[in-house]
Amino acid sequence: MSSFSQLAQSVALAFSLALAAVAGPANAEQTASPLGALPPGWTLTLTDVVALFSGPTPDGTVTIVAPPVITADGDTKAAIIENAPALIEDLFGEPRPAGDPTPLPASDAVAPGLLVPLTVELEDGSEARFEVTGYPLPGRRLQLFLVAFPATMPTTNPEVMRARTLVDQWRAAAVIVNADLTSQLAGPAEARESEDGTEPSASTTASEAPINPDDRIENIIYFLRFAFDGTNPSAAGEPSAVTALLLKDGRVFESEARAPADFDPASRPPGSPGTGRWQRDGEAYALAFADGTQGTAVAAAAKTTPAAASMAFNGRFLAAGGPPSDLLKSIIEFYPDGSLLLKDETKTLSGSYAISGRTISFTAPNAPAAAFAFGYRGDVSAPTLLIVGNRIYERADD
Repeated sequence: MSSFSQLAQSVALAFSLALAAVAGPANAEQTASPLGALPPGWTLTLTDVVALFSGPTPDGTVTIVAPPVITADGDTKAAIIENAPALIEDLFGEPRPAGDPTPLPASDAVAPGLLVPLTVELEDGSEARFEVTGYPLPGRRLQLFLVAFPATMPTTNPEVMRARTLVDQWRAAAVIVNADLTSQLAGPAEARESEDGTEPSASTTASEAPINPDDRIENIIYFLRFAFDGTNPSAAGEPSAVTALLLKDGRVFESEARAPADFDPASRPPGSPGTGRWQRDGEAYALAFADGTQGTAVAAAAKTTPAAASMAFNGRFLAAGGPPSDLLKSIIEFYPDGSLLLKDETKTLSGSYAISGRTISFTAPNAPAAAFAFGYRGDVSAPTLLIVGNRIYERADD
């Protein structure tokens, strides 16, 4: 048993829940999760806090601690730095900084947040690493989430990535953990304060909240990715145009083709290829990917517009970037009656299309129906550019 787990079993006071959770599933209660569905193999325990933990792996276990919302004044950074260390000290020992705090962008659902990395030296000299995320809520309150794992565990461990994904999802929904260890959402419609400024006037559980998949999308954009020659770092190769799906919670997914209703962010956990974070940089989107590469996309030129409830138009479009597929061929011809032609050098398919919001659906004989991410630029009746799935199409000269 790792020293991290041994320490977990040795603590039995107010916040011992989180440490017991790290010790393994034998210490957990099998109960319904107030935070929604858990990943396979994960378990939940409730005492003074909500704690979720992964099953044991060769590298150790991962724990997520979600304490009830606390009262906090001042800015987010100061509130987290003031409150998180005291909580961690009750659990594990005195924490110390393990890197610079990372700002997390706001969305329609949640205020700006912060990710604070900390480490704790355990009694046997080993270390535990913490990633603390917090965001302000109505009524001068602060919600914290703590991800804890052995400092020797690689940050690419699948359970660490799953933990980060869960916290990202809760943050995007502005989850509140109540004193009775139930949860509710504090999205735009639910964020009205009561007269005493303590609780939102309406509450709902996360599992009951209706979700429109388009609501979590900041934009679908394209940008130029440059390839560099390792033997000549100063010379950039020919750039390629690629798409990126930006979620309102700050995550970015390069070349994501799936329609919003079909896309589960957990299928591309943080740290996996083509994932990263974005934030606004003036009039641009600043992108930072897990492989250490970065990019900047000028918002006015890169962003696209979602369709109205039903969109039809006429035009011939040529692929200008992104990989081809069975349906996403190099030429698409759209007609206002909802029919289309899909063409490449060897084959032409006829079919129909339907566009609504951020989704375009294709049907063609002898091919399964398919739905893709969508965005357009230009006039709604005569777009100049389309993003269809992970391909970029430009209008051909008439």
